Amino acid sequence: MVTTKNCQLIGFDEARDRLRFDRWIGLCSIDLSAFRIAYCPGDLRLPGRLELHDAMWRDKIAGLVVDGDLTIDGNLEDHSGNGVAAFVLARGDLEARTITLGGADVVVLGDVRASGPVFNSRGGGRFEIGGSLQASHLVTDDHATLIEGALPARAYALGFVEAPMRHRLQRIDSYHEILTPAVAAELSEGCGRLEGANVALRVIEAVRSGRAALRD
Repeated sequence: MVTTKNCQLIGFDEARDRLRFDRWIGLCSIDLSAFRIAYCPGDLRLPGRLELHDAMWRDKIAGLVVDGDLTIDGNLEDHSGNGVAAFVLARGDLEARTITLGGADVVVLGDVRASGPVFNSRGGGRFEIGGSLQASHLVTDDHATLIEGALPARAYALGFVEAPMRHRLQRIDSYHEILTPAVAAELSEGCGRLEGANVALRVIEAVRSGRAALRD
């Protein structure tokens, strides 16, 4: 959780002028003047998980700017779906247990390391990495994900893919191709065909819980 103990909280308009995060982050059309930006001038370590939809609408924090490395001991999560969530701009590296994004913009100028999967699904947000991604899996489902450096060996895409990534991701037609047999059977029983937003949400829930949902 972002607090005044680990970050400066600055009014949105002042922070935009001082930090110039709008060079990397696309700003939404809603009025953000009543929101704040959390700013760390060095490295930042956050205990537990960081959930970007709650940060925006519960805590009134529209974004997190870290000049150094950002380490999250738990998951980096975005529950917004196609809605609006707080952005993250890390000018160093980012490390988390798992990363699951939807409507949030997350831009990392360095490398990203996740001990589990990175799963980005059906949101209006963007995940951009200036360096490499180390993770057990990368899955993008109709999500703008752009990575300059190396990818995990297991990197898959459904639906929309950014043009520079089209020849770097393995295209799949259904989650059935990448789910473990046990999870695929469970989701087929509950959802029918293994496609669509409902299935994506249940896969993301399994990933966040630490369950081995994706094939090795």
